[in-house]
Amino acid sequence: MAIVKKLLVATLAVGVLGYLFVSSLEDTISEPYSLEGASLSGWTLEMAEPGFRGLSVLGLRPPSLLRANLFDQLFDRTMESMTGPPDDLLPIVMLEEYQRGLAGLLSPSELLQRARTAGLDQLTLSPVCMAVIREPYQGTTRQFYFILFETPEIQAFRVDLAALAAAQGASPGLLDPFEVVLPIAGSDPAFTTWWPLVVDRENDCRAEIG
Repeated sequence: MAIVKKLLVATLAVGVLGYLFVSSLEDTISEPYSLEGASLSGWTLEMAEPGFRGLSVLGLRPPSLLRANLFDQLFDRTMESMTGPPDDLLPIVMLEEYQRGLAGLLSPSELLQRARTAGLDQLTLSPVCMAVIREPYQGTTRQFYFILFETPEIQAFRVDLAALAAAQGASPGLLDPFEVVLPIAGSDPAFTTWWPLVVDRENDCRAEIG
């Protein structure tokens, strides 16, 4: 009986320590992330290179130190082994969307010009939060950290593209509304598998960007 009690006490202690560790980690993650104001300016509108098989065909390349800065802050807080995304662009048009319908309507140069005409090369992006999505995977947990942005200009651009595609007989839902995010880090390199990305702002947003 004494042995059973000791085992129960030990199990309870481990559970409490685990809970305290997770709570402490969540508190640390929820602290605001620090960025200088200049880090949010100087984005570059780009098309992906021909033959690229990443996430986006059209996107915004962030200032050179922006993502590295956030990645380092995230690692300092979690001390977890994570990987950065191979695609450095903030997605505007996904590669799959382009291949499924837009490629027959707009050449890469025409798509890029439409984006410039819409003013997407002069955006000042407003970060909403640092967010994380987790899901069970083969007995462990996958994680995806990203910055969520408020970008009505990008949403309006996608609506215009969807109207163009629909007028030309493209499949409905080719360019569904989606959240505009900059991938920061993941527990594995399979970043494209998180799309189509559904963000629950109330639960997924973990920290402010200041």
